[in-house]
Amino acid sequence: MLYAAVVVPVVTGDPPQLIFVRRASHLRRNPGQVAFPGGIIDANDRDARAAALREFEEELGVPRERVQLAERLEDVVTLALSVTVTPYLGFIEPPLRYAFDPGETESVHEVPLDALYEPGALRCGIEPVVHEGRPYDVPSWLFDYAALHVWGATARMLHALVTRFPTPAALLAQRRAPKTTTLESSKPNQ
Repeated sequence: MLYAAVVVPVVTGDPPQLIFVRRASHLRRNPGQVAFPGGIIDANDRDARAAALREFEEELGVPRERVQLAERLEDVVTLALSVTVTPYLGFIEPPLRYAFDPGETESVHEVPLDALYEPGALRCGIEPVVHEGRPYDVPSWLFDYAALHVWGATARMLHALVTRFPTPAALLAQRRAPKTTTLESSKPNQ
């Protein structure tokens, strides 16, 4: 079993947006699929959180310091049962400039958070897949927006997200206020 970590990134603009990547089509794992930025936890990563942030930066070209990880979400196992993925809900202040690595990321997409919460937007369905040359119909959660089609582990993460946070406001409430230091608070006690 391999272990991976992703950031479920929410841009806190008006309106708030979810960030998805389309994986490069030449990659060995999940080529061309729509996913959250993330990847396999390397031996050099301190933990899953560090891996998620490293991969976020590598795949989007956005400094990891821009992401405020709010909380760890429930692990998801891929359909092939070969990877356990740990997702982290993260918030990013706009504006963003993507400088993604085309070796890993084909494209980056921002989807209005409200689109995920539209009635019927996230639905149960069947995803036709080919594994080792054989076609299969796989039951999966599905989410479509414009030209994006999300299924599998990423769609299960979306389902867990809307189950845990039943409204966009509930999800956005997980964002912590940025830490600030004032001169008053940095003075030693007299």
